[in-house]
Amino acid sequence: MQPSKTTVTGLFSTPHQYQIPIFQRGYVWRLEKQVGPLWTDIYERAMAVIEQQTLIATGAITSPKTIQKHFLGSIVMTPVPHSFGSVPAFEVIDGQQRSTTLQLLLLAFRQASRGLEGSLIPQMLDALIRNPGPYQRPEDHYKVWPTQAGQDEIKRLSDSGLCVQDIYKAYPARDGRKKLERPLMVQTYLYLYHACLAFMRGIDLSDAITPTVDTTFGDSLTAAIRRNNLVTPLQEHLALDGSRAQALYMALDGHVQIMTLTLETEDDPQVIFETLNARGEPLLASDLVRNFVFLEAARLGKDVQQLYQRYWSPFDLVLTAGQGASANLYWREKERQGRLTYPRIDLFFYNYTILRSQEIILASHVFQSFKAWWQKQPQDLEAELARVVESSEHFRELVSPQGTDYLAEFARLIKSLDVGTITPVYLALRERLDKNGSELRQALGDLASYLTRRAVCGLTTKGYNRFFMRVLQEIVGAPIEPHMALRRVLLAASAPSEVWPDDIMFTEQWCRRPVYKELRPAKTCGVLRALEYAARGVMQGSNHVPPQTSLTVEHVIPQSWQKLPGYQIPDMTEEQLQLREVIVHGFGNLTLLTQPLNSSVSNGSFEDSIDEDGNQILGKRSKLGQSALLMNTYFHQTGISTWDEAAVAARARALCRAAILVWPRPFIGAALPAKVASALSEQLA
Repeated sequence: MQPSKTTVTGLFSTPHQYQIPIFQRGYVWRLEKQVGPLWTDIYERAMAVIEQQTLIATGAITSPKTIQKHFLGSIVMTPVPHSFGSVPAFEVIDGQQRSTTLQLLLLAFRQASRGLEGSLIPQMLDALIRNPGPYQRPEDHYKVWPTQAGQDEIKRLSDSGLCVQDIYKAYPARDGRKKLERPLMVQTYLYLYHACLAFMRGIDLSDAITPTVDTTFGDSLTAAIRRNNLVTPLQEHLALDGSRAQALYMALDGHVQIMTLTLETEDDPQVIFETLNARGEPLLASDLVRNFVFLEAARLGKDVQQLYQRYWSPFDLVLTAGQGASANLYWREKERQGRLTYPRIDLFFYNYTILRSQEIILASHVFQSFKAWWQKQPQDLEAELARVVESSEHFRELVSPQGTDYLAEFARLIKSLDVGTITPVYLALRERLDKNGSELRQALGDLASYLTRRAVCGLTTKGYNRFFMRVLQEIVGAPIEPHMALRRVLLAASAPSEVWPDDIMFTEQWCRRPVYKELRPAKTCGVLRALEYAARGVMQGSNHVPPQTSLTVEHVIPQSWQKLPGYQIPDMTEEQLQLREVIVHGFGNLTLLTQPLNSSVSNGSFEDSIDEDGNQILGKRSKLGQSALLMNTYFHQTGISTWDEAAVAARARALCRAAILVWPRPFIGAALPAKVASALSEQLA
């Protein structure tokens, strides 16, 4: 490894290109966390230059003292073999965020300094942002060549004919009332452009805008870049000072230091990539996995670019309307599992590593566990990448369900029950069983029954990670009929922490437990919604059930029943009071409504009534009858005139019979929608 010290201008002063390997992550630096602090470091060195110049000009000092350099960090790279007519290039192994940001700073500085009349700075900066050529490939002219997600942006921002208005137009922050997100690279460019203008006007971005508020110029600038299509320069009425622009250039030229480390043949890029700790955005576990896999591909002499485009690029890129590419934000969004949240792509690789290794791993050790599994035995690299892609699609359908088929509804139930520990089991079943076959339906039905029954019965989820590891091992170890292996292990579980509740236990808890309080509203809503879906079937006008976010759990006897005359019992005993408090929150007293109807039902009486003017006031029974949900057809029955403990108990039994059809033990076949619908609206004897 050959170390060398340089400056910002020195890094880009020779005709070289810094290439970001196609398999590395895209640009991820954010204004508050990395770009703003980087600008502060550079601002302080530029101010040190101005202070020294002032002292010399005023005679306070006779000879300049050495200005302390600021170390910005390191960039690790390896030479790329080049052919005739191509630019000498380096692949950036570590430091791609820093090198890209510094090039964006020079581009922004050039644009900002064009407002200085007669200044040489724009011309001086031209040499730092373009390799002169000639070259056979147009992209060789760019000093930094990012991954595909940033290539469109770097081309546009490097355009010598660019004006900032073109950037605002190409990358708006909103479309009417709809908020858009500018690419992070564009946000950085705009921030640094306005920061350079502000510096030339004598503005410190860390200063408060007014003495009476805490908002700084930097805060205001960041907010404007994110919210406004056009960003007004800070203190635009102030003139640009050419001497301050010279001080900024001098700081970049001599007082901001970077360490470059050029790898030699015997150096292992993967080891260096894993162990370097830079100041930038922490690497995701998936970033380490990606780098490991594709460096392995390079060692094996594979076509890395082809492999990346075919198998990995969908994790990083999404095509834009103009057939360009931008960062795929879906996989970077956070997803909750248990009490913690993780980027979806890391959560996927956490579960994928469990699936492949069949070992319990820590979420903080995903890469180490993945690497250990990979190196246990030789892997067919392309076949494994194909399996990653297939499993990622299965993972996505589980965590982001779409449509109304049985897979989507299973996923919605699992999300409402919050049992992400079954994800490796789901991935194993999906890659072994046909989506359209009865075997997968049986397997997911068994899982849904097992998890729903345990939730309704209030049984613990502690130990699920160990139990479902055994389940996973049984499935993987059964090359034939993995769905039957799943059923066997679920039925064989007998400990309280693992047992699959039978009909007796399930019925007792369903009819007696105050689930709204103990199971909590979200899980209760998910269970009731699954019943509604099962009752519809393909013969209904639509098997679409509103998403859980559009539904609320309605208490037929209101939670505030003690304050409402129509629901009180004269001379209520303590025993009656305790029973009422339980049944109010039990399944028999709960139903689902869309939110607008829920607010209109409110705390009214159960039966219709007549007001003093002779007008009919619809009660809960009539309003529930207006619901489009099948479970509320139960309230159409003429035999229901009052809603009391006996009526609640009768409906709890009816719902329970429907639930046993949907979640039997064991699951034998799909519950017939007609039977479920009949049980939901069962007529009184």
